[in-house]
Amino acid sequence: RIYRHQSDRAPWAKSQSLREKEDQKITMSVQREQHADAARDMWQDTSDTYERVRPSHDRAGVECLLRNLDVLDTEFRDQEPPYTVLDVGAGTGKCTRVISDILGKDARIAALDPVAGMIALLQASLPGVDTFVGPCESIPLPDNSVKAVVSSQSFHFIANETALREVHRVLVPGGKFGILFTGDDESSPLVHMLYELIREYMYPECPRYFINPLLDTSWQDCFTPAPLFTPLQERIMAWEIQECLPDAQSVVDLFMTYSAIAREPEVRNECAGRMLQLLTTDPTGLQSGPPFEVPRLSALYWCTKKQQ
Repeated sequence: RIYRHQSDRAPWAKSQSLREKEDQKITMSVQREQHADAARDMWQDTSDTYERVRPSHDRAGVECLLRNLDVLDTEFRDQEPPYTVLDVGAGTGKCTRVISDILGKDARIAALDPVAGMIALLQASLPGVDTFVGPCESIPLPDNSVKAVVSSQSFHFIANETALREVHRVLVPGGKFGILFTGDDESSPLVHMLYELIREYMYPECPRYFINPLLDTSWQDCFTPAPLFTPLQERIMAWEIQECLPDAQSVVDLFMTYSAIAREPEVRNECAGRMLQLLTTDPTGLQSGPPFEVPRLSALYWCTKKQQ
């Protein structure tokens, strides 16, 4: 059963009424929540696979973000507030580990994620990080307790005004919020070939841009209703060290962790089988490897808490 995507529509006309625009925002919000629920359901059962095959984050990109959050080159001993960085939607700690490595043992780091299995894996690999299970809409930390909040590869699931107010609440005055997305570079023939296949197997009503968060800017809409932060600043950068996967099966294992793919086992098995076939018989796949380089980009965003 193939889910042919039906959302190849023309952009919304500029003449649409305010009511139509509001309806569109509500629809996108519902879709976002449905996608977040679907992703959480999948990751409850696949946390181990996610941890094993998903890449870490590019150290240069994370370091650039931390510098813009004013937590790099900071003395952490006897620090106030209690936490240097809170990583929300931290997952298994892919980015948390890089943050910890860059800031060193004296930095106090906390991590929050709604999926208990993912937090368990994070806790096992980073025992010095304080971990919490829960949504970003209800952060279990006191007011003014964090110097910087980071959301890595997750804010497109979180983006809503309630979560943003919670981030604002826990930040110290003048504290900063950083958002990091990593995405495959679709200008690569290999990535484009695999994305075109995955688009045939996305679950119904899944927006096309959910396959790659770099294609999505709708999450920024939640910053508009309540101007809690200064305008977002942005930087896009290629990974300093690109990852090479040793064989076709490793590529399949990686791309099958993408949450846009439908959940039914028969659909997933068919998608994985076709992907492996493309990598081993299609000219694009044959010319790409092995080993297979999957080029990636980092999108960095940051802003500063406004006083209310």
